[in-house]
Amino acid sequence: MTNDADLDAILKQMATEHRPELPSPGLIWFRAQIARKILEKERIEQPLAVMSGLASLVCLLLLVVFAAGNWGEISGMLEHRSWFLVPVLLLTLGASLATGAILLRTPAKREKTS
Repeated sequence: MTNDADLDAILKQMATEHRPELPSPGLIWFRAQIARKILEKERIEQPLAVMSGLASLVCLLLLVVFAAGNWGEISGMLEHRSWFLVPVLLLTLGASLATGAILLRTPAKREKTS
């Protein structure tokens, strides 16, 4: 068994012998350029993401206003058990969910996961 002094001496010797290898300056510069371009791209795409979110919010608001304005006809169809309304509601819900999923996954995020 080694005592603490031997272990300390071994660790100090290993630390003095170890020489970390730094990447070349060209590689460091290349990585910095890529990081800068990614940040620029995200900054440029940010207004597009905001406008997409705003457009989906406006569409959702219009859908709610339309449904509220026609609630008498919708409730009448539901009372008469009109099955035409069910596929329309399912398609609307599916389209809304798909749009939300697309908006949450912006182009910059897609490239990072690829």
